[in-house]
Amino acid sequence: MPQVNTKRTWRPSRLEVQVSEMARRTAERQAARIPWPRLYEAREEYVAWETFALWVRAIEHSEGNCPEWLAKIVDKRCRGFLKFVAEKRLDPPKGTRFFWYHLERWINERIFGKIWREGWMSAVGYYAARDLNYQRNYAYWEYCEDTWERWKPAAYPSFRDWLKASEHCSDHVLDECEMREEKRHLIKLMRRVGPRKLLKAVERYIEWEVFAYWARTALEANSRLPVSVEREVKRRCPGFLAADAVARAANPAEEPHCRFNRLTKWIEDHEFAEARKRRWFDVLRYQVHLHPRHSRVTDYWHDWEAGWLKRPSVKYPSFTKWRDSADRYTFEPDED
Repeated sequence: MPQVNTKRTWRPSRLEVQVSEMARRTAERQAARIPWPRLYEAREEYVAWETFALWVRAIEHSEGNCPEWLAKIVDKRCRGFLKFVAEKRLDPPKGTRFFWYHLERWINERIFGKIWREGWMSAVGYYAARDLNYQRNYAYWEYCEDTWERWKPAAYPSFRDWLKASEHCSDHVLDECEMREEKRHLIKLMRRVGPRKLLKAVERYIEWEVFAYWARTALEANSRLPVSVEREVKRRCPGFLAADAVARAANPAEEPHCRFNRLTKWIEDHEFAEARKRRWFDVLRYQVHLHPRHSRVTDYWHDWEAGWLKRPSVKYPSFTKWRDSADRYTFEPDED
């Protein structure tokens, strides 16, 4: 008997693609003005708070209202929440059908109010919604609402236990959720690596990426490497320059960017071999590309190189100085 494909794959309409593209441009414009550490911290905090709200929402959906014990947990985590609801002249939390809605309002006003006022909340929400952890938690929330509606549990998991269950959710849970197939595949692969290990790998990859961009302009110039760059590349990437020389001799007409690509591949092959071997390298790359420091160092390199090429006699900066400047970099994007 043939297998029935139960995966609910989301395919956006043309209008949805256009709206998504507009949201991306808005997010990028807002993000450009914010130092990347602040943007990253806000994004991670948003994912954490939204996950908590999903847990509350799943229980409320199952119960038909908000149990008193749950209201107490929310008020303990969200100090002043019940007072906030009263001040807004909303229905008493105990009898409110959509308790989670008030929680969302509290989160937006009390946790992210300053960001809303400063005008970059769209960037936070845009990048948070594309985080694999966020999408997995959303899929697990949908699964819990559907399952608990049919079979009400004798006891609900604590938020901590619910989050652990989400991190280890089965293929079935993910297959029942509408999402792009590539995202579903990445979330499944993510189970091969723990959250902390993945986070550390992302940070380490980006630090190497910053180094590669620092060296890129020197590598792609049609001249001998500055002494400081040559010394640093030899120290960090032993054997790379010798292998690079062989490759250049074999193809003297290659494009300048090929040297940067070789350096990037050398870094991946030597520093992230385990991720490739255990088949979570694609997850690593996805989370790296979603990290605000990844975009920021790329933007900084384009800006810095344009200025440096106009002043070729200026001494090439040290890696530490260049990295620090990249981490402080913000800019005013061009209006579309």
